[in-house]
This record gives sequence, structure tokens and C-alpha cells, in this order.
Amino acid sequence: MNYRKGLMNTLLPAAFTVMTGNALGQQAPVVYYNMGRAGAVTYATAPDTLWQAAGTRLPLKRRGQPLFFADAPAEKKLSGEGAVLFQDNAGYVSLGTAGAKGDFVLEVWLQANARQGAADRLPAKTSVVHIGSQAKGYGISREGGEWALRTPGSVAGTPIGKVMPGEWAHIALVSTGKNVSVYLNGKKSLDVPGTTALDSDSLFLGAIGRTPAFSGLLYDARLTKLANGKFNPAKDLHYNQQTVARNKQLADSRQKAIIAAIVANKKVNTVDVLTENAVQQDWLVTKINRPSALSFRQSPDGLTGKLQLSNGLISREFYIGDNLAGVSFRNLANGAQYLRAVKPEARIKLDSTWYDIGGLSGQPEKSYLLESWLKDMVTEPSAFQFTGLELRQPQARYPWQQKYNAAHADWPPKGLQVVMHYEAPGSKPEWKNNFKVSVHYEIYDGIPVLAKWMTIRNGTGKPVLVAETECEVLAVCQDQEKRLHVESDYSFALANADRRGSALMHYKGEPPAYHVGGSTTSWQVDRDYHTWASHNQAEDKFLDFPHHSLLVSKLPMGPADMLAPKDTFTSFTTFEMLHDSDDRERQSLAHRRFYRTLAPQVTESLLTGGITSHDRAELKHFITQMGELGFERLDIMAWPGISHDRLDTGYVALWKEIAAFAKEKGIVMGGYELQVASRGRGKEVDCVDPESGKPGSLFGQSVCIASGWKDTYYPNMWKFYDRTGLMTYNMDGPYHGDVCAATTHAHHSGLEDSQWKQWKTQVEVLHELQRRNMYVPIPDWYFLNGQSSTGMGYREASANLTPQQQLLLGRQYIYDGTWHKTPTMGWLGLQLVGFYTNDPRVGLEPLSQNLHRYETGLFQHLASGCQFTVRGKRLYDTPETKAMVSKWVNWFKLYRDILTADIIHLGRPDGRDIDLMLHVNPSAGNKGMLVAFNPTDRAITKTVRVPLYYTGVKGKAAISNGNEDRMTLALNNDATVEMQLSLPAGGFGWYLIRQAE
Repeated sequence: MNYRKGLMNTLLPAAFTVMTGNALGQQAPVVYYNMGRAGAVTYATAPDTLWQAAGTRLPLKRRGQPLFFADAPAEKKLSGEGAVLFQDNAGYVSLGTAGAKGDFVLEVWLQANARQGAADRLPAKTSVVHIGSQAKGYGISREGGEWALRTPGSVAGTPIGKVMPGEWAHIALVSTGKNVSVYLNGKKSLDVPGTTALDSDSLFLGAIGRTPAFSGLLYDARLTKLANGKFNPAKDLHYNQQTVARNKQLADSRQKAIIAAIVANKKVNTVDVLTENAVQQDWLVTKINRPSALSFRQSPDGLTGKLQLSNGLISREFYIGDNLAGVSFRNLANGAQYLRAVKPEARIKLDSTWYDIGGLSGQPEKSYLLESWLKDMVTEPSAFQFTGLELRQPQARYPWQQKYNAAHADWPPKGLQVVMHYEAPGSKPEWKNNFKVSVHYEIYDGIPVLAKWMTIRNGTGKPVLVAETECEVLAVCQDQEKRLHVESDYSFALANADRRGSALMHYKGEPPAYHVGGSTTSWQVDRDYHTWASHNQAEDKFLDFPHHSLLVSKLPMGPADMLAPKDTFTSFTTFEMLHDSDDRERQSLAHRRFYRTLAPQVTESLLTGGITSHDRAELKHFITQMGELGFERLDIMAWPGISHDRLDTGYVALWKEIAAFAKEKGIVMGGYELQVASRGRGKEVDCVDPESGKPGSLFGQSVCIASGWKDTYYPNMWKFYDRTGLMTYNMDGPYHGDVCAATTHAHHSGLEDSQWKQWKTQVEVLHELQRRNMYVPIPDWYFLNGQSSTGMGYREASANLTPQQQLLLGRQYIYDGTWHKTPTMGWLGLQLVGFYTNDPRVGLEPLSQNLHRYETGLFQHLASGCQFTVRGKRLYDTPETKAMVSKWVNWFKLYRDILTADIIHLGRPDGRDIDLMLHVNPSAGNKGMLVAFNPTDRAITKTVRVPLYYTGVKGKAAISNGNEDRMTLALNNDATVEMQLSLPAGGFGWYLIRQAE
């Protein structure tokens, strides 16, 4: 069983008898080469010349490219030793005579490589070690699945024993007189007459002539002359049978202890058979109440097992053998398998070395995975080793309480967190029991989403650099790439930026990754996957490059976080959603449900009035009108906005007075400030351009929020909030991702950690805002860390278009902006006065003279459910205007539950025909709201087909409108209804949809 391989090779105490030391042999070696003492470095080229550790000085000359590898037999690995990997034409050959003529013993410690692709296309005959000439020498070879003895003149090798990939083996070739014996792991396996004496005693390791190397590791090679032809295997072999047996027993005991601990865990469901009991209902229409669970099936011998984490919608399975590895990731709604190959569960770069966290190697084919292969797969020797697990309930990622008209949501979300614990590999004995890595998996009830992150605990006495992290590495089935949505909470402008994106970014030449991160989700070509079909170049584009099937979740740069002794590092969190369809609407609806569940503050809804004034009288007049009409939030807009770190008495008193006045009317307030991006705060604290070494950044000149500036500004900002009572954080330019190459700033070391440390600062601010129950509208994508809303769509120039142009553009922004945002995640504004102009054609003043346009604009934004701001100096100017505004505000509040529900996209407005919005909420009594607009200059009557599947209505729909017209319509087989709409030129209408009795 392969569970022994990694455990015996990496976990045994150094107190055991040395299996390869000189003390075991009776005879002194003529030559002895120890490849492992160069250190456990993986994939570094071995030296040009290899000198022996004992015996006469006979150098071996390198051929090809043998590589150092971080593996060695038993306690040798624990001592930090490694081996040399021989593959293809890699080898060493002696530059003189080895002194082996006469009777001798040739011994090697070897391992057939079981790692990714090691045996792919391996020739029938490969060479391990050879003494003498090719024609008249003796050698050990790998032929098919057998170790074999090569004797002079033989066409094929004589079998010695079965090759066990991933297991260290000891082979000794003993030549006494004309008899040749071979010992495998201390036992004689072969005894043949010698055909001839050696004609030379040149020594070859790995490839010889045209015979390639055996695709495996050599730890050492030893040549010993026998005195007077006498050989005693108990004394002359450098192999200790008792030690091996003891090591195996210890490995078995440790593995059984891990399995037994899982079985004993009462939170784990121990079963005889793992079954996938899929939920039958559609989770987007029916609330799923099945709790998430972890099940475990152990093998009969108690040495291996399989874990299954499932919520009835998705499942993720792990095999526990030589290490822990993810072996299945399924969407239970359609049975789709997302994994084609085993990869590490995560990867970390500590100081300058990469380490796998868990995982298994040796999968013969990377296009698919067979259950029968698992028992023969082995751990990477440098990988962190699984030690056990624990179960927890999900924890809130930040404080949040239901407020500001938010939809009800469980917080923290219901589900299950499984923490897989790992210890350092044997190649790092100084980290043993001190340096721990934990991989966290969190699955949520009722939604096909899994979250994943890492924590690293440095229990050593020295700091360790967490240079890079890969929180997820998935070898994805190529047919499921477009059905796997992945994002992380490390999400802001430059981390997500793409040169093909619509943001108006200006780069000089080819931008670095920290300017165009493309998100933390990277689709790459899997270098271990060699059998995917190459396509015609045209097909690559048609199929969208399906061979980019390796998903890696990592930062564009860093974190480069120096982890101090006794401290814990927590990575960013990756979220994975498994889609069950290619339908765009269904996938985007699932994404919006994702935010409603895992970032519930996005459903907060506040009807806002915006004003650009510091005049007490103007402000109080505006607030009074807001209170009369039922508005809920006051925004002091640019310019001048509010300076949140200004604490002089008069300034604080002004805003305390205004906030108190607003609070009496049931209104919360805040104000605009250009806080971080595009605002310098002084050369000592501003971001430093890594190219020039001088202050400068991509977003104009930005302050570095990992400098000492944060130690003064943010404490003053909290004081300002405490003293004034402001309750919203209207910051333009939060941290968008500007890097900083300064090396003197208080809270980061240099360029490499500057994004990570500044992101953490911004996240800390957002979490504190939510702890204070504040509303957080900012122009970026920090939703998974507490942000409430962002722009529905942004183009500053559109603010200076005519109101009629803004209406149609606004509906296009709503259509485009609600594919991946709930309506309340996006803000829009109605300009009663010009934004950057006093041109009377831009605003709606005087309001009473533009009443129809005001009403249409008001209705449109309220009907979209967006985060809506009416901007001006007043909200009404006559009783008629007031009555109109009051009517639609009251209508919005009456139907807020459905108007802020998700939008089904029925066609992008084009100004040529009726355009529609359809809100759906299957869990509410008001299950749908159809909103229609006629942008043309003619009346239109037409029949439209309306899809009601996602409303949850069954059989018949009861539909009513503002004219108190009611009708009952039977649903077609495709869950649609036909409705006749009649709208006047420039008109609009709304239609409430409920379940008919």
C-alpha cells in the first residue's frame, strides 16, 4: 500500500538506525557517492563533477541534466538530504577506473519516480547503474515493471523484482568468482553464473550509451571490494532489515491514528458507502434547507479513506493515502465532474522555495482520473503532510447586522467549515511540530459555493517570508471551464484590471502584473498534462482556448509578508461556484444570489438626496423636503464634500448639527471625499513609482495607506464620525491598487508587499465601518469585505447630457450593470441641476415646468431598484411636484421587496421599441414586477412573452397594474405568459405578478 511511501520516507525519527551509513558494512568501500548530501533542493541541476564521499578520489562527469530532488530514504530526508533524479539522457560516468576488478559488491539506494508524468512514454529498457563496458559489464536496469540484472552478452535483463514507484529500494549486485547474486531490500532475489570477468571497471550512473536513464532517483552508490572472495550479507550489505520493518510499523501506526481520529470525530458522518444524495429542487427557485455535512469512509485495513464534503448541490471529495488529495469536485444537479487530475491542495512559496500543501503524484494520465489509480499514487517529498482535520461553523468574515431595508439573510451564512491541518516536510526538520499550514474549506447551505483559504502558523523562533501563495490549484475538466465561476475577496481596481477592459486606464508600454492583475483567478496551461488535443488556430479561438485548463488562484504580486515568530498569516479567500448550465441569465442570477448570501449588505437600500452645499439654511431646507417625501439618506456631494479628518471645533459642530437635524427626520447622512486614489498627502507618505523611484502612481498621485499616514488619518476619521454622528462612508478613490516602492514606510517593506499591506488596511477600514453599522458606497469591488454599493455604470460625460438622453442611457446602464450586480449594488443619479455645467438643458429646473421628465426619470430609477440619488438644491418646488414625488416614493416603498429583487434581462433598450425590466423573487408574495417603457414618439400596443420561471409562479399568474386592472394568465409549458401592453409615446407602466389562487 502506498500510504507507507511518504510516511516511511518523510516522517520517521532520526533516532532510527542509519540505513545507509558506513557502520553497517564490514568492508570499507572503494568508492562511495552520496548524491543526497548536496541538500534537499528540487529541480536544481546537479553539479558538473560528482566527487565521492569516501574511498579513492574518482570523479564522475555529468552527462545530460541530472537534477537534485528533495527526497531520500527514511531518516536521511529528515536530516535535510536529497537525491538526484535521472531521466532521459541524464547520467554520470567515471573519469578513471573504479578499482572493482575481482570480487566486489555494487549497491545503490534507488526509487522509481512516481510523480507527474514520470513514466509517460518510458522506453522498454532503461539504465540505473552499470560497472564495466557495455559489452562485458554488469548493470541494474528498469525493464517494464521490473528491476533487472544485465550480464555480458544478455539480450534482456533477468528479473530481480517488481518496481514500486515512489518506494525507496536497496539493490546490491554481488560478484564472487564466476557467480553473480542480486539482493533486493536485503533478500537474495537472483543467483546466476557470471559469464566473464570485467574488461574494465568504469562506473555509470543513469544513462549509458543510447540507453536512457530509468526515470528515478539515486540517493547513493557504493562499490566495495571483497577480501578473499568472502561475502556475508548480514555484515557486508548496507541495509538493515529490522530498521525497515520498524519504520513500516511506525508508518502504519501513524496513518491508522489519523484515520481513527477522523472516525472518532462525532461531527463527521462515518459511512460504509459514500453516496451523493442530490437535492431535487432548483435552488434558484426553491429555498434549500439541507445542512452541509462531511462524510468519511475508511478502508477495511484502516490505513486509507475518503472524505466527502457536500450540501446536496455540490460535493468535494478527498482521498487520504500517502497524503491528502482532492479527487472529485461535482455539481450534483447535473452530475458534472470538474476535476480531471490530482493537484496539490494549495502551494506556498516560503523564502525562495515553493512547497506543495498535500496532493499526490503518479497519476498515469492527466485527462481523467480513475479510482483504481489512487492506491499507487505518492506524495511529493517536499510537500507538507496531512495530519488531521477539524470541523467548525462558518464565522462572519466581517461584522454585519441587518439594517437599511436589507433583505433578511443569515450572518454568518449557514454551512460547514472543514480545516485540514498539515505539518512541514521531512526536508525541513527544524520546522517539525513548529511550522503549521491549515487549509480551510467552507461550504454553504443552499448554494453551490465553496470558499477556500489558508492560515500559516510560525511556531519557530525565526521569521519566515510568505513570498507567494496559491490558495487553489485545480486541474479542471475542459468541458466545465465555463461552468466554474471563481473570484476572491482580494478584489479592487488594479487586481481585477485587464487591458481589454472598459475602464479608462492609461499604461506606458506593457504594464506589469500589479497594474493589470486580471483578478486572482488565472487559467493556465497544465505543464503536467501532455495528451490534450491541439486544435487548428481558428478552433482555439472558437473554443476559447480550452487547453488553458489549470485553475490557479493567486495574487498578482506578493504577499511578500514577513511572518514573525509565533504569528499567524491568513491568506485571501477564494470562492468557487459550480454552475449547472451554460445559460447566461441563469449563471448571472446564481452570481447575484452568491452576493446576497455571502455579502448581505449589498441588499441595503436607501433612497438618497444629494446636495453640494455647506450652507446651514440650504441644507436644512433640503433635509426638510427629504423628510416630508420619505427620503432616507443625505449625501453631501462633490464639491466641496466633507473632510473627514478635520477636527476643528467649528467644522465638527456644523456637521454634528446637520446630522442631528437629519436624524430627527429619519435620515442618515455622510459626505463625499477623495480619500486615497488620486490624492497625494505629501512626499513622505505618497506612493513611490517603482520605475522612477520618486513619488508617483497610476491613479494620479495617491497616498500610500501602508505609510504612517494611516496612523493619523484614520484615527481622526473615527473621531470625526464619533463626534458628528455621520453614518455613511462616501469615499471616492478608496484603495484602487497603486503600488509603492518606498522602503521607509511604516507598514510595508517595499514594492512586493505594498499592494497586500494596503489592501489589508482598506479592508480593516471597511470591517470597522460595518461594525459601526454604517452604509458603505464606494467605487470599487470590495463587496466580499463589506462594501454596500458601487456605480451601476460610470461615464462622467453622460452626466452633462440632456435628461432625455440620460433616461435611455440610464436603462442601458441598468441592463448592463445588473448581470452581476443586484439592483441595490449599483448607484445611479437623477440630476435636477447640472453636474459640471449650469446649462439649463442639462438639469430639470424649474421642476414644475419639467414635471413629466422629472416623473419619468424618478419612476425609471425607483422601478429599477437601484441605489438611487436625486441631486439638486430641492426636491420639489410646487405642491404638484411634491405630490408627484411623494406618489412614486410611496409606491417604491410599498413594493420595495420586489423592486430591489434581481432583474431578468429581456432585451437591451435601443430606443426603437418598448423595453422591459422584470424583477423576480420566488420567496416573496410579490413574485415578480414587469416594468415597461416606450421611448418612442408614438403609442405602441404589442404582445410580449414574459418568462416567469424564476418568479416561482406555478400554473397560473395573477397580474395587476397601476390602473387596478387584474388578469389571470396560465403559464405555457416553458413557464412563459403572453401579455398585451399598450403604452403612450414616452410612457411607462408596471405590472405586479403574484401566484394565482
